[in-house]
Amino acid sequence: MIKQIVYNFLFFIFCANCFAQEGLKPLITNINYLYGDLKPVSDRQAMNNYINRSASSAVSAPIFIDDFSYSYLQSYPNQTLWSDSSTYVNSTFAIAPWSIGVATFDGLNKHGYPYTPNLVNQQTSLPADTLTTKPIDLSTYFISDSIALTFYYQARGRGDSPELTDSLLLDYYNPLQNNWKTVWYQRGSSSANTNDTMFKRGYVKVDSAYYFQPGFKFRFRNKATTVGNFDHWHLDYVVLDINRGIIKDTSSFDYAFGYVPTPLIKNYAAMPWRQYDTMDMSLKNSVFVRSNGLTGSQVTYSNTGYDNNDVVYTNYFSGPINVDEITDGFFKYKGWINITLLSNPVIKDTFPVMTGPVDYKLKHIIYRGNNPAPDFIQANDTVLQHQTFSNYFAFDDGSAEGGYYVNGVGGRMAGKYVLKKSDTLRSVKIYFDQVGSLTSQIYSFKIKIWAPGTNGPGNALVYSDATARVPNYFSNASINSFSEYYISPELILNQGTYYIGIQQETAGGVVVGFDKNLDHHTSFYYDSGNGWAQSSIYGSIMIRPVFGTSLPVSVKELTIKPENLFSVYPNPASNNFVIKSQQVEKGTYTIINSIGQKITEGNIETSSQVINTENLSNGLYFLILKINDKLVQQNKIIIQH
Repeated sequence: MIKQIVYNFLFFIFCANCFAQEGLKPLITNINYLYGDLKPVSDRQAMNNYINRSASSAVSAPIFIDDFSYSYLQSYPNQTLWSDSSTYVNSTFAIAPWSIGVATFDGLNKHGYPYTPNLVNQQTSLPADTLTTKPIDLSTYFISDSIALTFYYQARGRGDSPELTDSLLLDYYNPLQNNWKTVWYQRGSSSANTNDTMFKRGYVKVDSAYYFQPGFKFRFRNKATTVGNFDHWHLDYVVLDINRGIIKDTSSFDYAFGYVPTPLIKNYAAMPWRQYDTMDMSLKNSVFVRSNGLTGSQVTYSNTGYDNNDVVYTNYFSGPINVDEITDGFFKYKGWINITLLSNPVIKDTFPVMTGPVDYKLKHIIYRGNNPAPDFIQANDTVLQHQTFSNYFAFDDGSAEGGYYVNGVGGRMAGKYVLKKSDTLRSVKIYFDQVGSLTSQIYSFKIKIWAPGTNGPGNALVYSDATARVPNYFSNASINSFSEYYISPELILNQGTYYIGIQQETAGGVVVGFDKNLDHHTSFYYDSGNGWAQSSIYGSIMIRPVFGTSLPVSVKELTIKPENLFSVYPNPASNNFVIKSQQVEKGTYTIINSIGQKITEGNIETSSQVINTENLSNGLYFLILKINDKLVQQNKIIIQH
C-alpha cells in the first residue's frame, strides 16, 4: 500500500507549487467515536419519543437483520445484535446507502484513534475493525431451507479509497469445531481517485451442516492502513434468512430514507436566531427515499414540525404516490425515487421571527400505500431532522468527512456571512483535524475578517488578530469537536456582508474539518498567493462565527477557554506528572493507551494531583478528565523513562 500518510504532512511544504492550491485529505481521528456515547440519556429518549422505533419492526422478521438506521441515535452497532463495537455507525460517510445508516470499517479503533499510530511501515495492511454477531441458533433449520446472508457494501463513499492490499472479509463460525472460515472477501481498487457511488450486493449461502447449531455466528472484518481514518468500507442492510434471492430479493418491500433531509433554510445549515427572517426559508428541501422492492407500489410521505415546547407548527401530507421498481433487473440499482411530491416537497410553513434560541424538530415519515402499512424494515421509515437557530452561522452538518487545506505561506480561507442587522461577533468556532504527531504550534494562524471585494473577499481588513493562534485539537483540550476562539474585545459589525476565516502562518496548511454532505462551496473562498478564488470543492468548510450574547453552557456546548480547566505537566513525563486545577475542582481521571485500553483511573482530590507513571511503558497515552461524571478535558501524555 502506498499512501501519503498525514504524519508526512510536511510533504506539502516542499511541493506546494506542484499540487492544487486547495485540497482535501483523510482525517487522522474521528471525534464521533469518542463522544458519540456522551449524549445524555434524556436526549436519546427524547429522540425515541419522536421516532417511535420498534425492535420487531420487520413484517416477517428474518433470522437476523440490521440496517443501522439508528445511526443518528448512536455511533456504535446495536449491542443486542452485535458483540463488538469497533465499526462506526453513521449516516454521512456513504453515498446513496440502501437505507439511512451504515457501519463503516476504517483504520481506527472504537475510541476513534488509530490502531497503530506509530506504525513505521505504512505500506502494510493490517487487521482493523471487526463486526461480530452474537450467537444465532440455527439448530431448527436445514440445508434445504436455503438460508443465505445478503448484505450491501460500498468502498470509499465520501471517505478514503481502499487500495489493492486492503480488503473487506466475511467469516462464518463453526460452533462444533470452534473455528472461523472466510467465506467471502472483496479487495480494494487501484483506482484510488474515484468515488464509488454504487452499493454492491453480497450473497453467501449457509450450506454446511456444521453451521446449523445453536452457536452459529458471522463476522465482517477489514484490513487497512491502521495509522488513521483510511480505507473505508460501508456495510448496510445485513439480512440472514431463508429463501434469499441470489440476484435480488423477491419477497420483501421496503421504502427507506437514505439521508437526513437537507436544511430548511436557504443559505446556511444553521444561523443565529437574531439574524433570521422569513426570507431565509427555502421554498423546498430535498428528501432522499429509495424503493427496495421487486415491483412498483404506492408510497405516502408526511412530515410534522415541533418547536422547543413540542408544539406542532407545521405538517405536510403528500397523499399516495405511485412508484415504479427502481432496478435494472441485475445487481445495480438506479437511485432515489425522483417524484417531486416526495423528493422535493414544498416547505408548507415558515418559521416565525424568534425571541430566543429554538431547535425545531421535523419528523419525516414514509409508508406503503394510503394508510400506514408495514414494510420490510419499519425502522428506516422515519427520520428526525433538527433545524437549529442558536447564536452561530454554520454551513456544515457537524460531521467532518475530510480535512481542507490551502497551500502556501500566508494561505487564506474565508466564508461569506451576511448580517441583516448590526450584531456582536463574540468568537469563531473551528473544527481542526489533528495532524499526526506534529505539535499544533507548527500550524499557527490568525483569525481575520475581510470586507467584500469585486469577486468575493477584498483586500480591506475589518479585523485581524494581533498575535497568532494555534489549533486546539479535541484530543488534548475539548469535549466538543469545535475549538472556540474568543474575539477580545468583542467586535460590533454593522449590517452587511463579511468574509470571516483564517490566514495561516505556515506553508503546509492548517487543516480544517470539511463536510462532504452539505454543499456551500460557492460561499467559500481561498487564496494561496495568487489572489482570492471561489472554492471548487463540493462541500462545506467547518468554520462557525458566533454572534450576540452568550448562551448557557451545557455539556454539548463546552468550548475551549483561553486556559483549560486543568493543566498537565511535565509532558513528556517519566515517573509522574501533575494535574493542576485552574479552579478548585474535584474530579476523576482515566488513562488509556493508544489502542483504547483503560490502564488506570482515580480521583482528583487536590489542586495539584500527582499521578505515578513508573509502571507505564514508554509511549503515547490519553488522559481523560471528568467533573461530576461529565467529560471536560482530554490530553495526550507521552511517557518516556
